[in-house]
Amino acid sequence: MEVSQADIASIPEEGRKAGSPQFQKQLEDSLRELKVEVTERPFLWLAIAFIAGSVSHTFPVRMLFFVALRLVSWLAGPAILLMGMIKICDLFASPQRNAPTILQRP
Repeated sequence: MEVSQADIASIPEEGRKAGSPQFQKQLEDSLRELKVEVTERPFLWLAIAFIAGSVSHTFPVRMLFFVALRLVSWLAGPAILLMGMIKICDLFASPQRNAPTILQRP
């Protein structure tokens, strides 16, 4: 069975067109909200842009991602241990909650 290039090209476009109007409307709404917020507080957005530009110029992005990854991996171990301790405490503290109930009919 032979498949033409037109058949291959039309398949992804049909799926993209189905969700496109909703996505486009959401994008336009969020852009409109951003424009309103920028016109209401221009100095805040100017300060945010200045700080972001100076940080990206001062530190390489690779170094910032490396530091963020190190911080997340350093905090993940204690967080997992803490969640495990909470689950173990819940297990031993309230055994009545998990006890099976026996229903008797008169």
